[in-house]
Amino acid sequence: MNSNFRFLIFNLRCALVACALLLAGCDSDSTPAASARILPQAPSGTGIVRGIVRFSGQAPEPRQIENQGCHTAAEPIFDETVVVNSNGTLANVIISIEGIAGGPFDGSSQPQVKLDQKSCAFVPHVVAVQVRQPLNVSTSDPTTHNVHYIPAKNPADNFGLRSKGESKTISFEYAEVVRVKCDVHPWMTAYVGVFDHPYFAVTDDVGSFEVKNLPAGTYTLVAWHELFGKIEKQLQIKDATPVEVEFEYAPPQ
Repeated sequence: MNSNFRFLIFNLRCALVACALLLAGCDSDSTPAASARILPQAPSGTGIVRGIVRFSGQAPEPRQIENQGCHTAAEPIFDETVVVNSNGTLANVIISIEGIAGGPFDGSSQPQVKLDQKSCAFVPHVVAVQVRQPLNVSTSDPTTHNVHYIPAKNPADNFGLRSKGESKTISFEYAEVVRVKCDVHPWMTAYVGVFDHPYFAVTDDVGSFEVKNLPAGTYTLVAWHELFGKIEKQLQIKDATPVEVEFEYAPPQ
């Protein structure tokens, strides 16, 4: 094989390599893909804070909502903006901890939370989730609903649930309180408290709450109500030593 032929073979091989590299470059995206936030798991301790949220003053009379535009089998529903329990406590208050270092924390492995629609009302009226925790929004109504929210930090969404048993699972990336509504039935409203840690609760039908697995430390405990706003208390959490806390809301004068 003479030197000219070897030179020709060498140049051909170089051209083939260059062409392969060029094709590989054309197949790849020249813009780097945006990487998802990598969030750590929350620290766990043995601290517990529990308590009750009281309501002082005259409890408002339950106000029935006219929902004849729902469906023929719809049951009576009542406004849940202020729900005072029979023992004088307040339901639907979100309790959360502020001051957890190292967050935000990933809630994708936390149990699914459910938000249903029954007789053209969101049930429950208030729920709380961690960032990335699955929230299953469903409907038990044989009628069309849409689930519409426009948060400040998270992307807005508006999706339909058109038949009984239909559902969609969603999640949120950033902590905030999200107001959810149905444009088809404008009286329908719910609130989703989104937190960047797992240390939160919603008061129940006796006004009580419990937040568990807290690491020892000094924190701010926050109570949030959709009408009455926030109340804050400072507290010291020690391992395996429950802390009892009481909040009290009063209607504005």
